[in-house]
Amino acid sequence: MKSRTILTAAICFLAFMCVFFFSGQAHIYFNVTALLVVFTGTLGAALLGSGPHGLRQAWRTAKIAYAENGVSEGLLAKELLRTSHLYKRTGRIIPSKDAPDYAPMRHGLEMLKEGYSEEEIREVFQAEVKAFALHREQMERIFRNMATSAPSFGVAGSIIGLVGMLMGVGDTSMILKSIPVTLVSTLYGIVLANFLLLPLAEKLREDAHAEVALRKLTLCGLVGMLRGTDFLKLQTMLNALTTKHEAQVDGLQIIREIRNSLPGLQAHPQTEVELSALMKKS
Repeated sequence: MKSRTILTAAICFLAFMCVFFFSGQAHIYFNVTALLVVFTGTLGAALLGSGPHGLRQAWRTAKIAYAENGVSEGLLAKELLRTSHLYKRTGRIIPSKDAPDYAPMRHGLEMLKEGYSEEEIREVFQAEVKAFALHREQMERIFRNMATSAPSFGVAGSIIGLVGMLMGVGDTSMILKSIPVTLVSTLYGIVLANFLLLPLAEKLREDAHAEVALRKLTLCGLVGMLRGTDFLKLQTMLNALTTKHEAQVDGLQIIREIRNSLPGLQAHPQTEVELSALMKKS
């Protein structure tokens, strides 16, 4: 998981917890009964709605969303532009040594080698994107449903505490035991929903949007290879699809790297002229 994100969240949570200690009566905010009511109620509702498999899958998907091995838009666009240029000049797919390990790009290049048409590649990519988006939407819905349930079970815990207080009329010790359950159950439900479950759902949503953007970028590069799109035009198209300004590719730098890494191209007079012309245009 991303260390910075986890560290920041931990610091914020500790700061949040310190507020209770600074109140001078921290012990009244910690009640096992209230915690069990909220936690088991939320978990039980999630199990009934999605089943054990769905719940495990949702947590697994959340871990993947926080994984460190995300693909950079800039590296992907750079590799697509480089591969497209070499494919147009040599008719061969020549990936670089530092090419990003991105499954949709590998799959797309394999389809290109197998002679798939543009329409077939678009059809495959659109089907994969639709299936991916549907799956992530289902996983996101699980966490949002749990976030909706948690405060409700917090209110249920408060009602349990109120019933205990009414049953203990005349018994001071029983009333004192029921007061914490009444007060903190709703607090636990709100904190669980807004500090854990809703952020997880939002992270899945954000990660799904980023993945769809990467797949659109990959499809644009593959279509450019098939059509033999001009280098500068493809560079403009890829840069237009990037969601971050820093991810935009520098065509001049890519041309220089191609010349340095593939000396065979430098020995070809026609290729040398074309590369020089592209560098001047860039």
